[in-house]
Amino acid sequence: MTNVQYSWLVAVALSFLCKQTFGQDHRWDLQRCINYALENNLQLKNSLLAIEAAQVNLLQSKMARLPNLNLGANQQWNQGRSIDFFTNLFTTQSVANFNISLNTNLIVFNGFRLSNAIKQNTAALQASQLDVAQAKNELMLNVVSAYLQVLLNKELLEVARTQLQTTVEQLQRTTNLIKAGALAEANQYDLLAQKANDQARLAVAENNFNIAIGRLKLLLQLPLDTPFEVVVPTLPDPSPQDLIMPPSEIFAIAQTHQPNVLSADKNVEVARYGIDLARGNAMPTISLFGSVLSGTSSQTRTNVFGAPTVTVIGFLTDDPTKTVSTLQSRIISSERTPYWEQLQNNFRNSIGFQIQVPIFNRYQVRTNIANAKIQHQRSQLQAEIVRNQLRQTIEQAYADAKAAQSQFIANQTRLKTLQDAFKIAEQRFNAGAINALEYTLARNNLNIAESDLVRAKFEYIFRMKILDFYAGKELKL
Repeated sequence: MTNVQYSWLVAVALSFLCKQTFGQDHRWDLQRCINYALENNLQLKNSLLAIEAAQVNLLQSKMARLPNLNLGANQQWNQGRSIDFFTNLFTTQSVANFNISLNTNLIVFNGFRLSNAIKQNTAALQASQLDVAQAKNELMLNVVSAYLQVLLNKELLEVARTQLQTTVEQLQRTTNLIKAGALAEANQYDLLAQKANDQARLAVAENNFNIAIGRLKLLLQLPLDTPFEVVVPTLPDPSPQDLIMPPSEIFAIAQTHQPNVLSADKNVEVARYGIDLARGNAMPTISLFGSVLSGTSSQTRTNVFGAPTVTVIGFLTDDPTKTVSTLQSRIISSERTPYWEQLQNNFRNSIGFQIQVPIFNRYQVRTNIANAKIQHQRSQLQAEIVRNQLRQTIEQAYADAKAAQSQFIANQTRLKTLQDAFKIAEQRFNAGAINALEYTLARNNLNIAESDLVRAKFEYIFRMKILDFYAGKELKL
């Protein structure tokens, strides 16, 4: 096989796979909906920024333990009478000064505020992570609710289509019986009215299904024109034995893993460290400091000595080669000291330590400590409020599940009774023992019972999923 033929086969295979993938891309099951929502929901992305902010604060509190290091430089021009900093002389000339410094400072002790700030920001980061986990849980519950609503409306749509199809078939049989003279023509009009009613119900069911699809798309933040088909899982009828765990046991499990409860406890920890931070302001602060400085001035001069000269000032005899005395001299001039030489000459450094002891600060420290204690009490109360809300939510969910269970069982019995009644009515109608109005009434009662059972089934399933969620089970159908 040549390279061209091989490349052509690969291209055809990839094209086929892409078409297959594209053709299946519009099918969405519950797990895909949940994963897509967790990756693309804007509110969830916004909450993730809180984690990044908490991470930045934690890093900053850790870096506060390190010494700082700052480089400073300034250039200054003085006019008129002034003192040159480097020559320490008065001058009326224009003076240009340049200063450069390198400073450092290290906090040795500040009332344990550095370590408490790290602990507080660590707890705050964990609280932010738990808040995001809670947001994810709420988003998943919303997706499950919307997905089940789509399945419910899809099931009701199928029921409406079946009802219309059954009416059309019954109308055809009635028409044939009328033509054969076995039934009165009035029976046909009742079935025509029933057909119109079934068509209206079908239109309403289609509209409700489309609305449910639209709500799920909006929750997933998909464009409304995106091809979308839900995967209908096999949902067996729920069993009464499914509801066996009492709400007290579910609450005992839920408060050990629900993120909102754990986040509330972390906020209590954050507030407790806030008290320690406020108390640290009443303690002394000890720090070390050091600096390296140098600079230059335009007035700094360096003396330059010329070559020495010798002058004869007298002779001992008339012999000019024998001098009595000589005078040696040289010419002295000045020039501006070079830039780098000035920096070396003016180099100096310093090191020391500093202690600050707070004595009186207008009750600011005491006020901050009192406010920190109040915040700690608030966080404790909020943690209790969250637990109470969780307990009430679970108890309400359990009561709703019990009611949905009873309604589902009652609708099962009701449907079975109406199915038997409709079979008898259909047999009697075909035999001409009852008219179309009575047949239609029996049929409508059956249709209502079927729809009510579908609603009760999905309501029961959803309520059970909520309890499973609080009991720590995975959300799936």
